Amino acid sequence: MGYQYRHTAARACGGTGDKVAAFLTLHHTRLGRLNFTRLKGSVREKYLAVAKEAASHAGHFLIENLGKSKDVNYKGSGYFNPVSAVDTGAECIIVDAVSSAFPEHNIVAEEKGGATQSAYTWLIDPLDGTINYLHGYQHFCVSLALIYKGELVLGVVYNPVLGEMFSALNGQGAYLNDRIIRVSREGQVSKSLFSVGLPYERDSRDFQDNLECFGLLAMTGQAVRREGSTALSLCNVACGRFDGFCVIANEVWDYAAGVLLVREAGGMVTDFQGQTFRIPARRNRLLATNGLIHEAVLKKLHDTGIY
Repeated sequence: MGYQYRHTAARACGGTGDKVAAFLTLHHTRLGRLNFTRLKGSVREKYLAVAKEAASHAGHFLIENLGKSKDVNYKGSGYFNPVSAVDTGAECIIVDAVSSAFPEHNIVAEEKGGATQSAYTWLIDPLDGTINYLHGYQHFCVSLALIYKGELVLGVVYNPVLGEMFSALNGQGAYLNDRIIRVSREGQVSKSLFSVGLPYERDSRDFQDNLECFGLLAMTGQAVRREGSTALSLCNVACGRFDGFCVIANEVWDYAAGVLLVREAGGMVTDFQGQTFRIPARRNRLLATNGLIHEAVLKKLHDTGIY
């Protein structure tokens, strides 16, 4: 699991390997070109500018290392939840940017940590879609969210392969490369394209429930996809490519930014009981849709006992 921490870039980048460390040195130099103290606009706009800059640099780092040999370890049992030096390196870039700009803020990230207290907390997934990345399947992203006293303030998801920067500020809409986006207008489940996530642990009830959810939507919707990136699936709901997405038992950094994007794009995000999805969730059973099909999908989940 992830940990909470705030530290300097030097501490963050420890143990990433010589090649990764050398590349990080270059990126830390580039990040220094952004003078955080001279950013214009509101405080929240400054948060967003830093998040987008950090995501962009981390994404470039991922692309530069795509297809190269990687030091891979595995969390938990089996080979289902890998973490590589590239994950850690991308995280270093983001942590360096955020902690330099906002040293008083707390950070929750996937790979490393130590604890501190702050009303502001950044949730960072430096590489969502690690298995895709390690296999050279070019569908992965960088995800950042900021919460203030439990409320989502901003979300940024960057797909470096396509150069797509999704961003949202609470109450100000959702954007793709600075153009406003909206969820789809599809009102029929039978014509809807869905995405479904799967948890890492194969012997859990959550895994079986996810498979049942996949089967249900495959039988009742137009089609179902399993992308391997929760953040990108939520972004695809936000911009209307998918009509709905459901997942069970993901981590908070996987879905936080995407949840805000869907909401700001006019969609709906709840748990399987239809209650507002909280960050972090007590039970990570998430349904995100365009809103028009939400009640119908919930009913189908309840009718089959998947809740």
